[in-house]
Amino acid sequence: MAVRWYYVQGDARIGPVTQDEMTRLIGQGVVDAQTLVWRQGLQGWETAERHFSFPGRQPGPGQPPEVPGSQPPEPPGRPSDANGMSQRAERYLRDRPQQVPAAAVLHDIGPDGLYRGAPARGFGEAVSVCLRRYFTFSGRASRSEYWYFVLFTMLLGIVTGLLDAVYFSVPMSDDDLGPLNAITSLAVFIPMLSVTWRRLHDIGRSGWWVGGFILGMIAWTFLMMLFMGAAFLTTDPIGNALALMLLSGAAFLIYVIVMLAFMCTRGDPGPNRYG
Repeated sequence: MAVRWYYVQGDARIGPVTQDEMTRLIGQGVVDAQTLVWRQGLQGWETAERHFSFPGRQPGPGQPPEVPGSQPPEPPGRPSDANGMSQRAERYLRDRPQQVPAAAVLHDIGPDGLYRGAPARGFGEAVSVCLRRYFTFSGRASRSEYWYFVLFTMLLGIVTGLLDAVYFSVPMSDDDLGPLNAITSLAVFIPMLSVTWRRLHDIGRSGWWVGGFILGMIAWTFLMMLFMGAAFLTTDPIGNALALMLLSGAAFLIYVIVMLAFMCTRGDPGPNRYG
């Protein structure tokens, strides 16, 4: 498989070009010794002098021997799916030619294969970041940051439920929240909303997918009360009321499925309009 090179010219990323084409560009002076170049297998952008011969210079140690039909070896710390990661970056650039600086995408991919602004996080780090960014609705959040915080809120609910059962005699099966459970639920509502907002940003979606839903639910509840009241004035009140409830349930189920798919989607591999 032929090696494909990219090089930076001004603020633009140019490529892919073949090895012979790069040699021709060097001869024409388009690519000089300090031009940043990249190909699959490199961890980041490197100067062209490390990989190509220039008058009075020898190529540096960054050019490994080429073996026909093989892929370049992965550098230390590179994830095993580096090939797929670079292809995602290429698709991302191709699909968003006007939204991001072309030269930035490959450089902004971290060693975990994700955008450096929304890296993978462990459980403790995710909880710490979400609590620190309590009221932060800008920026992005990776899948691990979101789902670890979801796990944290679930565990917190179980623990406070047990404490309510022990100290306030509130049964775990009771629909009413105990005082500790109610307080913690209110306390984590805002950071849960903000990390969901940032998770949507990570895949290039507006946070109003969840914010608009909350406002819509308030309006929908009011309208449903009116519709249900009107339904009982008709000749078939029970049937009309059930039809409205089924319609509402179907709409809510569709929304939940869409949001679940969004929350499970891997983030954009480069910068987008949200960060």
